[in-house]
Amino acid sequence: MTGVAIYIRGLDPRVKLAVALVLGPCLWKVHVIAVAVCILVLLSIVWPLAAGQSVGFKMIRSLLVFVLFWMGIKMVLDAVSGVPAEFILMDGVQLGARLVALLLLGLGLALSTSARSLGLAVSWALRPVIGRERAWRSALSLALMIHFLPICLETLASVKEVASRRCLGSGLRVRLGIVPLALVRNLSQKTWNQTLAVACRGLDSSTAWEPDFSWCVRDGVTAVLSMTAIAVMFLI
Repeated sequence: MTGVAIYIRGLDPRVKLAVALVLGPCLWKVHVIAVAVCILVLLSIVWPLAAGQSVGFKMIRSLLVFVLFWMGIKMVLDAVSGVPAEFILMDGVQLGARLVALLLLGLGLALSTSARSLGLAVSWALRPVIGRERAWRSALSLALMIHFLPICLETLASVKEVASRRCLGSGLRVRLGIVPLALVRNLSQKTWNQTLAVACRGLDSSTAWEPDFSWCVRDGVTAVLSMTAIAVMFLI
């Protein structure tokens, strides 16, 4: 499992970003069986990546709770809308499976690639299209957004753990009032720290986003196999 994490982290960020951008929309078009297979593959990748994080598995659990929440909303709305009972559960499960696959894809990309590497990949791709100045600004925006995803999940898991230890015997109503407030306060502090980090490291200039990639055979093989697998998903 450690070897899987090392292999995925060592891939060229352009390969991982391209696969994610192609696979993401395809997850809404392919058959649910193909989505289930994709979930198993993504889980085998995300699991060892999450093992290296202090609250990695809690992040996965939080995502699953999020999916169950939206599955419940869809099933309730379908029931109110008069959808036949035999389709309510089926449609809810299909939505949940696609959301799980999509969230695992994003989490795997965020855990396996640094935000700056993904930003460099975006800058490399956009520079011939929109120019150097707009490319590095877009790269910085995307890098900050991707970097903040695991931070949000990790902060949520930490806040919930602290609340469960310090608010012993408190009901669900009390925790629903404490956890969101503590989460917003912690995230505001982390946003400020992230802003200072960008300024101190000189990432707010075009020179910091000059691509310096080196393509190898492993990246090419992985790209070909990934795109072939995505094409096969449409045949299922």
